[in-house]
Amino acid sequence: MNYKIEILGNYKMVYIRNTGKYGSPENFQMMKNFKKWIFHNHLEEDKKTKGILAIAQANPQLTPAEQCRYDLMLFTDKDFSQDPQVNMGDFEGGKYAVFTVTHTTEAVDLFWKNIDKTISQNHLDIANAPILERYKEEEGEDKICEFLIPIK
Repeated sequence: MNYKIEILGNYKMVYIRNTGKYGSPENFQMMKNFKKWIFHNHLEEDKKTKGILAIAQANPQLTPAEQCRYDLMLFTDKDFSQDPQVNMGDFEGGKYAVFTVTHTTEAVDLFWKNIDKTISQNHLDIANAPILERYKEEEGEDKICEFLIPIK
């Protein structure tokens, strides 16, 4: 599987979190709600250029499903600290191997199932940071999403 190298800088971000099983209907609804929030707050250009980043904050093989944390974030310099719907934070950048996948549930699931094999086959030296999913387009056979694997 081909990949490109990308360096992400340090950014201010806005994010939301769900705690529970990965792939749950709540996580899909959270994405819909976050997209509505982005539209309502006139951040479509940030979404289009930087994408929505999704982060699974726990290893589901080690963490009970009800304790798994899933974050959605968007890089923005705007201040939403008074908005109760979102949290503000800082993203620490780094170097990533970026893999492009068809944006379907099946392709995304398959990528996650083969993540260890993908890392091994590409001889990636993994950094101690979470893997990111980046979504710039809606879901569909003709759309893509990206997986950003942190590397040293």
